[in-house]
This record gives sequence, structure tokens and C-alpha cells, in this order.
Amino acid sequence: MELGRPRDVITRAEQVEIAEIASSERQAHYWTCTAAGYHMNRKDNEAVEALLRADRVAPQHVRNRPIVRNIVRDLRDSGKHLRQREVSSLAQVMRLG
Repeated sequence: MELGRPRDVITRAEQVEIAEIASSERQAHYWTCTAAGYHMNRKDNEAVEALLRADRVAPQHVRNRPIVRNIVRDLRDSGKHLRQREVSSLAQVMRLG
């Protein structure tokens, strides 16, 4: 993701055995990066799902991250996905005016 290759993010994310990651913080980071990759590839439904998973795993490691806040704002404002209610609720919990 940091190299600016969003397609690689998704390809590599699919190779990770998430169940083998013991740390909830690391799992949340995985789902956050995956969401960013999906979002950069305009796969907003998948990005929403990944963000919601990250938030379920470790909200304390998700809600104040700048990248997550930006993605949630974009998703809330775009409406180009099927989970508007969940995104709006997440934005509200994150206090994204």
C-alpha cells in the first residue's frame, strides 16, 4: 500500500492466514490495510466489510487512525456501497462531523 500499488495490496492480503495472527492489534492493522487497498481499487463494498471487521476486532486501534478516518469519510459521502447504515454509524462513533 505504501508503495502506491493498490492491486498488490489485495493480491497479497488474500495470501495472509488471518486466523494465525494472534494479536488483535495486528489483525486490525491487516483489515485496515486491506480496506485501504480495496478503497483505492474502487471496491467499496469490500472496503466497508474490511473496515467493519477491523473495528470489531480492535476498535481502539482503528477509530483514530487517520487513514481509517479518511476512508470512512469517503465511504460515507460516496454512498457507492451497500452498507450505508453501518458506515454512517461508524462515522458517528468516530465523531466525523
